[in-house]
Amino acid sequence: MADGLGETEIWRGVIGSMVDYEYETRHLLQSLDPIVVAFPGPVTGHQHILQAPTVAGKSTNVRNLPAELERLTGRRVYLLNDVSAAAWYFGAISDANRFLVVTVSSGIGSKMFDRLHPARVLDEPAYAGEIGHVVVDDRPDAMLCDCGTRGHLGAIASGRGIERTARISAMRSPAKFANSLVRTALNGSAEDLSNEDHIVPAALAGDRWALGVIRECTRPLARTLLFSIMAAGLERVFVIGGFAQSMGQLYLEILRDLMNETSRYSVMGDALLSMVQIVNSGEEVCLTGCGVFLSQATMGVPL
Repeated sequence: MADGLGETEIWRGVIGSMVDYEYETRHLLQSLDPIVVAFPGPVTGHQHILQAPTVAGKSTNVRNLPAELERLTGRRVYLLNDVSAAAWYFGAISDANRFLVVTVSSGIGSKMFDRLHPARVLDEPAYAGEIGHVVVDDRPDAMLCDCGTRGHLGAIASGRGIERTARISAMRSPAKFANSLVRTALNGSAEDLSNEDHIVPAALAGDRWALGVIRECTRPLARTLLFSIMAAGLERVFVIGGFAQSMGQLYLEILRDLMNETSRYSVMGDALLSMVQIVNSGEEVCLTGCGVFLSQATMGVPL
């Protein structure tokens, strides 16, 4: 979608890849083994996608993914929000009773886990955890979210938001950009800046320009997470997602610093320093979480 592909082509590729993978691994599976899909968007009833902005943009033509996969593979299909899948994973390895998982990738999303709630992962109503679509910038020229609305948290603090902000900043302040490692060492130009090739490597190398862009884009996320912690009495916040994990400890330090800067409340003390954690880039928490979800289903946990 970000590369200008049409929704029909995108969905054909997504579904085709899943079907190909099922076919290639069929010899490892039992005929009745189900498929569990961790999907990057709001879902309901483990069967229905409500929106897919980071996959196919603002299109309202959302495919019935479980039905198509069931028809093409002959297997039962469960559909999870991808952050919900991660929450199942952390519920299995963490001793915290109530925590939040937040993803910083192509968009921003979150899910709450409450060990004392019958459902454990709070998926309903469908907007639960959709913090990426809260308006944090009311200006008429605010960044445009993939869903088509301006000023959403996901449009600013996500990996895509940071990348787009960096391009705009480079165009508006060419002199500052010219002295950055993004330009001098990595040969980036305002038109083709990417997180993978320019912004993240420069930030990890200590470039002030790249770090400044990331910090300002992350500020509204820090405020949102602090509010969530205090409103819900969270014990932990686990950060996942391609952008956050690619920066690792550095991103965690930026986020913690901004949350402490925003807190200014003595009751919190130093709790934020240990409360927020980031996942190692090699951990496939969403995929593993799908397995945890399925094991809970077989043990009779209400899903």
